[in-house]
Amino acid sequence: MANRLNIVLSCFPFERISFVALLCGVVCLFCSCTAEPLSEARKTLDVADSLRVNEGRLYDDSLALAEAYTLLGHWQLIYPDEYARACYYYGYLLRQHNNQVAAMQAFIAGSHAPYVSRVVPLPWFSNYHILGRIYSNMGTMSHLAGEFELSYEMYKTASEQILKTDDSTSYYYLLNDMAVELAEQKLQNETLALLDSIEHNCTNDGVLTKLWETKAILYFNLERYDSTIYSVKRLQEKGNYGSTGYVKEAQAFWSLQQYDSALYYAKIVMSHPYASNQDKYHVLYILINYDSTISKQEVQTLSSERADLNNELIEPLLLQLSVAVELLRQDIDKKTPYMYLCFVLASIALIVGVAWIAKTHVKRITKIEQKKHQHLTKKNIDIRADIEQLQTSNKALLQENNDLLTKHSAYCEEIVREIENNCMAIRQSKDWKQELHWKDYNAFCDTVDHYFMLLATKLKATNKLEEKEIRLCILVMLDMDNITIAKTINYAPNGVGKYKYRIAQKLGTKIKDMRQFLIEMAIGR
Repeated sequence: MANRLNIVLSCFPFERISFVALLCGVVCLFCSCTAEPLSEARKTLDVADSLRVNEGRLYDDSLALAEAYTLLGHWQLIYPDEYARACYYYGYLLRQHNNQVAAMQAFIAGSHAPYVSRVVPLPWFSNYHILGRIYSNMGTMSHLAGEFELSYEMYKTASEQILKTDDSTSYYYLLNDMAVELAEQKLQNETLALLDSIEHNCTNDGVLTKLWETKAILYFNLERYDSTIYSVKRLQEKGNYGSTGYVKEAQAFWSLQQYDSALYYAKIVMSHPYASNQDKYHVLYILINYDSTISKQEVQTLSSERADLNNELIEPLLLQLSVAVELLRQDIDKKTPYMYLCFVLASIALIVGVAWIAKTHVKRITKIEQKKHQHLTKKNIDIRADIEQLQTSNKALLQENNDLLTKHSAYCEEIVREIENNCMAIRQSKDWKQELHWKDYNAFCDTVDHYFMLLATKLKATNKLEEKEIRLCILVMLDMDNITIAKTINYAPNGVGKYKYRIAQKLGTKIKDMRQFLIEMAIGR
């Protein structure tokens, strides 16, 4: 029993099983060590999601977001969705703290999340909504730096990502952002065409309100100030939507030298709760130079405020944004060689693959054709063998048939000689009439030759001849002349020919061929 157990145990590869078990143990230990930090990182991102969706604000714990961003960076290839979320929230938080360069670095890292080495897609990445927000933030930063062409490309990429989701509202907002970048470049036709497509396809009031703000930016850049003021009026009809429209209206009135109206809208911008520092900076000079109601001391205060905005906020922001945009350009330039290399490699792989498939297909077709040819050749050989065998059998059958015909002909000739001999014997008999027993038909059938009896029976059964007609046929078969036949059957000699003609018609032959026909009928030929 023990020996049997040892034999059974010796069949199992315990060394391999031990190695696999050890490897599984190491993996489980590593996962258990990292499970808790990953769980905390996910909780941080879930809270950030909840705040953004429900309260419209971002996570305030910078350290927690930084830890999630750093930790998930090591697990990017395994958890690309979570890593993209961490990059977005951490980058946005850095923007709020005016660290534009680090924010751009985070956004760039997030744009790499769905890929291996920036170009090879990860099939399990699915968070395209966050990816769209990442590209949208990079577009906003490029816009603030005055890089409108680059900003347009970022918004366009963001819209392509959002289009993969069901968020149509965000998609149309991004199209509007693209139109703003076209407006900043003074591309009137392209801007209006894009805005028309939005107006015809979108029903969201916020998007349609934003549309008039974009038109105001376009017309102001084209120095069409009346159209700018009209667009802002339409914007006001839709509702109070940000401060940018009021800035453009103030600037338009100032350009038209309608300073009272310009001052009115400049003050609205300064009192607007969501006005950015850039918007305030753009209208402060109107207040400083054209507000006759303010004192010199207030002018000095406003001037110093504008200087503070310029020196402390605007200039450092623009400097950081320019550095951040340069990082983005470098990243795009780095991606381009990768993309070209991947395109070349993909083209080579495609060509090699097509060549290999074609070669394999040709080989396969060649093998199939060879098999078909071999099969057809074998089949042709078999058919030829069968034909030769049939020809041999046919020759044998023909020879056998010829032999049978020869024998049958010889047999028939022998019978015909026998019949001729019997006919001659009867003709030479002195009292052949008595021997034929013409008065007794049955006795006649028993007396004469066997073949005469067969003939009489066939003539009676098949041709429905009468007894007298049968006797005439027997006499014809005996080769009697018409005079002898007339005496025998008590018929006029002149009428025997007509009588023979009628019987020949019944038999389906001619008078001259009547005797040969009767002989062949007698022997069954």
